[in-house]
Amino acid sequence: MGAACCKCTPRWKNEEDVLCAYLYEECGCCRPRKFNLRGCKADDNEHEWNAAINATVRKLVEEEIFNPFGQPVEIAADVPKACCGYEMFEAAVARLEKEWSPKMNQKIEPYGFMVEGFEWVEYRYVSHGQHGGHTQPVPHFCIRVKKFAEKDE
Repeated sequence: MGAACCKCTPRWKNEEDVLCAYLYEECGCCRPRKFNLRGCKADDNEHEWNAAINATVRKLVEEEIFNPFGQPVEIAADVPKACCGYEMFEAAVARLEKEWSPKMNQKIEPYGFMVEGFEWVEYRYVSHGQHGGHTQPVPHFCIRVKKFAEKDE
């Protein structure tokens, strides 16, 4: 889910200071959803998020994001659903930004990073075989890792 057939920039990477994202997605047909790292391959030693100097901050973030009982997973799983089971991830972003991101950012800003929730909707064509098909909205949710920028005062 969330994969694209082209080499387009992923929607979650719509700002220059976004390093990578932890996408909330299914890891298989019958497995529970979890966060998966995107935009930073494990063997890419050139990527800033993989740098040895950032191991501590990455561990702080991933201890909570990858914990199946952690607050980010609980927030992502507890989203209201609209008609047809459409997940309203904007509620997850609002809750994450209120309950989790401020605490995490307080821990990681000294390292020069910050996290934020982000959601978007992609429209996919669903075929009905010989009877045509329809376009269906597919909501997505992620936690983005960004370079921390000092706010102008």
